Amino acid sequence: MRPETIAFSELDTLVRNLSDQLAGYRRRALSAESRTRELEQVVAERDGTLIEVRADGLRSTQARALLEAKVRELEAKAEVARAELLRAQAAFAAAAEAATPNAVESELARENARLRARLAEAGERTTQLGERVRFLRQQVGQGAER
Repeated sequence: MRPETIAFSELDTLVRNLSDQLAGYRRRALSAESRTRELEQVVAERDGTLIEVRADGLRSTQARALLEAKVRELEAKAEVARAELLRAQAAFAAAAEAATPNAVESELARENARLRARLAEAGERTTQLGERVRFLRQQVGQGAER
């Protein structure tokens, strides 16, 4: 299995897990809010146990605040994971595009064309150098005859 696929799978699992946790914390926050409402109704109905009911309400409010903070934290983590997932998807798409047989063949064809052009230039230079050497030998030979 390709490394990009493994990373993509891990990120996908992470995002799913964070979403599940986020849903759980939301359910707990809603439950705490519901419990707070129930306690407020009990307070309205009771006269003698107001202090106990207020303490329960305070605990429920504190629990809700903690859960809301946890939800915000998990939402931030989910956003980071989503951004990482998008980056991994883009990298995977780029790697997949570069790895296609047509892309590899076209890159090889371009490299072959560049090498052939360099070979032709080298051959031309070699011919020119050979002609210069021949000319110089002729000049040296004519100088010796004089």
